Formats: sequence, structure tokens, C-alpha cells
Amino acid sequence: MLGEVFDLGRRKPQTAESDRLLDHLNKVERDLQRWIDESPRNADFFRRDPLGAMRAAGLNLEDDIMLELEMITRSIARKLK
Repeated sequence: MLGEVFDLGRRKPQTAESDRLLDHLNKVERDLQRWIDESPRNADFFRRDPLGAMRAAGLNLEDDIMLELEMITRSIARKLK
């Protein structure tokens, strides 16, 4: 599942904000993966609530980055319904 989140980097970003979001996600990928691997509970938390898990992992993502990521995931969720 984590790979799906970071596969976004393979797509061509459309704006400078997208570049910024992808840059930040790439920077925290290793730390997030390590946190997920620490316990099955962390992995389950990430599956159920990726954004909450990213906050719990203490990744030091700026609030505006987390907000942008949240808006994107909500938009995707609406489209999938």
C-alpha cells in the first residue's frame, strides 16, 4: 500500500505545488516505511488511516503539505465511490 502512495512520483506533476508535495513525500518515505515495519499495529494504522499514521510517525511534514495530501486523498475517495 505504501508503494501506491509514493508511486505518485512517477507521474508528471502538473504544478509547482505538486512538485513540493512529491518532494516532501519522497523525503519521508524511508522514515515512514521504517515506522510501518516496527509493528503490525503501525502497519494496520497506516492501512486504515494513512494521514493519521503519518502524523503519528512524527514525520515533520508541514501542515500545508499534510492539508494538501488530505485534500487529494479525499478527492480520490469521492471519485472511487
